[in-house]
Amino acid sequence: MNLSLGVIETYGLTAAIHAADAACKSAAVTVLGYKKIGSGLVSVFFAGEISAVKTAIDSGVAVIRQPAFIKGQLVIARPEKQVVALLTGLKGKELTPPAAKVQQEPPAPVAEVAAPQAEAAAPIVETPVADNKPARTGGKKESK
Repeated sequence: MNLSLGVIETYGLTAAIHAADAACKSAAVTVLGYKKIGSGLVSVFFAGEISAVKTAIDSGVAVIRQPAFIKGQLVIARPEKQVVALLTGLKGKELTPPAAKVQQEPPAPVAEVAAPQAEAAAPIVETPVADNKPARTGGKKESK
């Protein structure tokens, strides 16, 4: 499976989240991460098969109700390794195809350590506090 790369660039983080949600729901793609460019521009990066990435990008762009929030869209089939290397500073997942990932061994089980017994705490005694409020003047008169 070749990795394909898709990008949706929006004005504002809310539009980027909305587009990413619609893109992931419409096709089998993975959100690789996002990058805040500046001046309100946010780019969201997707990976998957080329047909899935195209479908995801199209539906992610279509879901934004105000076209002024979409800056651009891009689909790259089989991106060059150097292009992928440029995107390594993204917030989110690393840019490697799922098949290329090496399975990690499960972590070694941790032995349970018995928690130390807490000493019996002394009971809490509340002491009354003297009411130092001034006498209330004015207001509604009490009826007899």
